[in-house]
Amino acid sequence: YREKAVNKKNEIQKKYNEYFDEEKENINTFNQLSTLVGDDYVGKLNSFASASPARLSMLLNQNADVVRSELDKYQDSDSDFVQQRTEKLKLKESELNQNLQDQVGLFKGTSTLFTRDIEDRGMKSIQAEAGTLTSESLPSTAPAGPGIDVKTRLTNPEKSTVINNFDKLYKTDMDGTEYQMSKEDETKYANPTVQSVFDKVAIMEANAAEERVTLDTQTALAEVLYQMDNPNYKGDNLKFITQVGPKNPSLNTAEFDSAESYGNVEEMKEIAERNKTLNIFIAEDMLIRIKELEEAKASGEETTTTTDLTNVKARPPRFGGGSEAKQERDAWDAQYGDTHFNDGTLMSPAQQEAWKESQAKRGGGKSKNSIRRLID
Repeated sequence: YREKAVNKKNEIQKKYNEYFDEEKENINTFNQLSTLVGDDYVGKLNSFASASPARLSMLLNQNADVVRSELDKYQDSDSDFVQQRTEKLKLKESELNQNLQDQVGLFKGTSTLFTRDIEDRGMKSIQAEAGTLTSESLPSTAPAGPGIDVKTRLTNPEKSTVINNFDKLYKTDMDGTEYQMSKEDETKYANPTVQSVFDKVAIMEANAAEERVTLDTQTALAEVLYQMDNPNYKGDNLKFITQVGPKNPSLNTAEFDSAESYGNVEEMKEIAERNKTLNIFIAEDMLIRIKELEEAKASGEETTTTTDLTNVKARPPRFGGGSEAKQERDAWDAQYGDTHFNDGTLMSPAQQEAWKESQAKRGGGKSKNSIRRLID
């Protein structure tokens, strides 16, 4: 009986080892490919591998660009291929262990009254020797990194080429020397593609300046254009492309400053959280200021605002001054429009709340002067 049990264990152990080796190879291949294509393609690789792990080997001897092109056919997946294979191995191990237990106990209870004690003692010994499979741990997910053959910088000739090609296609005004401007808005480009490109360039430059990084317009333009033609391009400066620029009113920096002046950490956190998808650089700066304020409060220090909101100049005159004056008014409105009266006086929290509610109403609601008269 002992011999049969040990032989059965060896037989089932062999099945487990074969299954383990197969899954180990699948995971090692997955990790190799994720290192090849980089972080940005891990979601697509998960999608590709989950359909049929055996297909992974098809990509193994291809270069990075070929693999990325194949994976571009797939949607990103939140599933974790390595975790899935690990869980599947555990289920298989449990199944085989149960099979082994059934086989080891197959002859239990067949003894006579005179041999039952021998059977009981023998079963314990046999189960200790042959009752459980020897299992191993599969490899874990390896960090993918940036990927192999990922281009992160452009040479000067590459910058010139991509800009010249763009100019040839879109400079259609003034005998091909200028981009055509919109007739409805002379500050905008007529072609939506050109406008989109230069919107990104402006945001890149503004964010880089906020981060004290030198980025010239030609480099920013070349990076944006090159990525349009080469989606796999991972230029170092492309990280500065965000949904909006650092001075955009939607970031509510004035409201954040006001909340900070009153020590309203919860409102500060709400604004910073919303800004993560709009402009991560501004959001991170806000989170640093929140942390400093919380630490100051925890230590009992007297907190002071980093922006003197009580010493704000009056809003520039409503009329006159041309486009430069209009830019100054727009900048004032973006910074102080929701927190200050037009003469530069800081609104109280109640007045700020009333102004927000008024602005939300169709037609604009009450004026600032009305709110000033009605609410102390």
